Amino acid sequence: MLELYGKVSVRWAALDLLLVGVLSIALENRPAAHDLIFNAAGSGKTRLDAFNRAIGASRFTREERAASLELTRKAADLLSARNEIIHAPLVIGLSIDGSKITPTLNKLGRQGKEQPLAVSKIEKHVKAIGDILSKLERLAESLDLKYDPIDPDDL
Repeated sequence: MLELYGKVSVRWAALDLLLVGVLSIALENRPAAHDLIFNAAGSGKTRLDAFNRAIGASRFTREERAASLELTRKAADLLSARNEIIHAPLVIGLSIDGSKITPTLNKLGRQGKEQPLAVSKIEKHVKAIGDILSKLERLAESLDLKYDPIDPDDL
């Protein structure tokens, strides 16, 4: 369970770093991109909104902007699930079935209702955000090659 929680946290942190990378290319200014994502934006939704506004006004082509915005839209769709996974308190209990006692792990919802913790749901979330990361990495690489090509004199 801790491994899955770690995967969720690390993947969302990687998303923030990739957003900075893409914005650095769009703005031609890494410190400004870093500031937009990490200092000007507090929540995940705010970070995605700041990214989207900057990309919408960037030098990227319409197709490149659309690809970037589609990936952040998909990430935004996963935000509530991410918050539920990361922030829901866990409750350890015991289940008694005849003479067998089994430990249980539940999450506590906002309304105070306990629900079973579904490992499969967390695994599905890890895969979904991982897919977005893979696509965003490929996009960032292609944008970097196009807008900041390697100068042979720098080698």
